[in-house]
Amino acid sequence: MLLTPLRFMARILFGDLRLERDGPNFHIRIAAATPDIEPRAQREKDIAEAAPLRAALKQLLDSHPKARKVLRHLRYVERALATQGLAAVAAMPVDVLAVALRQLDAIVANWSNRHLADLRSRMAVAVLARPEDPQYGESGDRLSDFATESRLVVGDASHSVFMELERQYQALLPPEAIRASLPAAAATDRL
Repeated sequence: MLLTPLRFMARILFGDLRLERDGPNFHIRIAAATPDIEPRAQREKDIAEAAPLRAALKQLLDSHPKARKVLRHLRYVERALATQGLAAVAAMPVDVLAVALRQLDAIVANWSNRHLADLRSRMAVAVLARPEDPQYGESGDRLSDFATESRLVVGDASHSVFMELERQYQALLPPEAIRASLPAAAATDRL
């Protein structure tokens, strides 16, 4: 009974609030608690299924003292398998997973350990299943937020290419039009 006001304040401070409009009035409502989407039993089952894969990866990374520091993406995979189980491979960003897969391929010479081979297979399938990451284009190159139609993209050109383009531009326009488009000081220096 005495903790009820404290629980209410905790729900307000740490819970999700919703702003609802009712005509000219606004109401702030505490959002209903969302149930856990993935039941605890399913998560524990995924972690248990991933335990042999994680153990094989742990043994591989334990073989060298600085392996986890150098192979950060594989360390991330190891930790994700421990906390999320096999669902981690599907939920992991494709670029992280692809780097971890390359790192695993680089350090494993003998694929006789079936758990390592199974982990590699699951990672490769996950990378191939999700090539359409919104941050990547058709060719796999990372798309920039800058490359839009409203922006001018400027690149480097050699001096000879620049001179050829300038000659073509001057051939298209009469010298008077070029002088008129340039500021007065630049026009006398230029032509």
